[in-house]
Amino acid sequence: MKKQYAKDMIHFIQSSPCSFLVIENTKNKLEENGFVCLDNIDKWEVKEGGKYYITRNGSTLISFIIGKDADKTGFRMIGSHTDSPSFVIKPNCEIKANDSYLKLNTEGYGGMIVSTWLDRPLSIAGRVILKGENIFNPQVKTIDFKRPVAIIPNLAIHLNREVNNGHKYSKQKEMLPLLSLIGEDFNEKGYIYELISKEINVNKDDILDYELFLYEAEKGSLIGVNEEFISCSRLDDLMMVYNSLQGFLTYANNNDYNGIKVLYLADNEEVGSHTGQGADGAFLRDTLKRLCLSLFGNEESFYSMAEKSVIISADLAHGLHPNYADKHDITNKPVLNKGVCIKYSSNQKYSTTGVGVGIFDGLCKETGIAYQKFVNHSDSPGGSTIGSMLASQFNTTVIDFGVCIFSMHSIRELGSVNDTYDCYKLFAKFYCI
Repeated sequence: MKKQYAKDMIHFIQSSPCSFLVIENTKNKLEENGFVCLDNIDKWEVKEGGKYYITRNGSTLISFIIGKDADKTGFRMIGSHTDSPSFVIKPNCEIKANDSYLKLNTEGYGGMIVSTWLDRPLSIAGRVILKGENIFNPQVKTIDFKRPVAIIPNLAIHLNREVNNGHKYSKQKEMLPLLSLIGEDFNEKGYIYELISKEINVNKDDILDYELFLYEAEKGSLIGVNEEFISCSRLDDLMMVYNSLQGFLTYANNNDYNGIKVLYLADNEEVGSHTGQGADGAFLRDTLKRLCLSLFGNEESFYSMAEKSVIISADLAHGLHPNYADKHDITNKPVLNKGVCIKYSSNQKYSTTGVGVGIFDGLCKETGIAYQKFVNHSDSPGGSTIGSMLASQFNTTVIDFGVCIFSMHSIRELGSVNDTYDCYKLFAKFYCI
């Protein structure tokens, strides 16, 4: 069961190579389970027993289920992020090199381990903006080439003898992907539009713009002698997206709803969340206020519910690396496959408080799973999550939670089967009690 669950997650991740497709696939799963899409423009008329979702920018989604006694328990919410470090294809991206090669001009998105992108079969996914009925309403279509179309070839060691002594890669010079061989009569200008038009069967002249990302074309897999590990791209943070979605759907299929349960999938965490579709924007707060106005007829209920709410900020943690033990805290050393993690930071990189730990401990005991504690090495501040943003916006209890992995922000990360399944069980319990 655990291995099959991990394989299903890998399939979801492979079909979700960028935030736009994460949300498209999530919407499909929600609608298959009876959820209704709310319109941002129309007046909302939500009701007890209703299952709803709303999106922003095609890359962020908020879904909620309204149960009985909705005003008494507050919101129970799990938040994660849909984006991952990648290379973004720039406008006017075609570069003709040495009259023989076609390269793509790209820029880095998020804090990636650059060298891991070398010599990997790469594909392209994202969305395309097309002419609409009027200039203020363009059409939007997602695109996924689903096959290797590019590669960033390394330089042979014979031409760079010092590469193993450390090398700083220039994203603008050395990390440009190779797309094709070309002939002397090749006209590189607008070639990307030709590829797009053929791939999604649209008129080239109707293409107004694109938002395209590179991703690893090779699918993830279970590895290890006993298949106890998960080797896959974008575990950060699609493991949490998938687990929270599955836990949410488990609750949705119970048909015994209480309180208001919320699934929140936010974009742009890897670049700071300071966007309209990011966790530091107004979308989540405004949506929940609007929900309270529709359901209770007043905004005051939102503030009352926020005080009673519990939010899990779900992002990954660093497992104790067997080759780099000195990079980790000396007393808190979470190990892969030994339990999920609660995350601490006195400098508020993570928002967990003592009250949150108490709630989390009870939740794990109720679920019947083990947990570990994660704290960064005191000389290495580590990354942050959306947790502190949610805590500051809602004045509520936020628990920063994760599953420990290796190789975070590599093109291919390493997680564990048991922890992944325990995470799903924890999320399902969180929603169901």
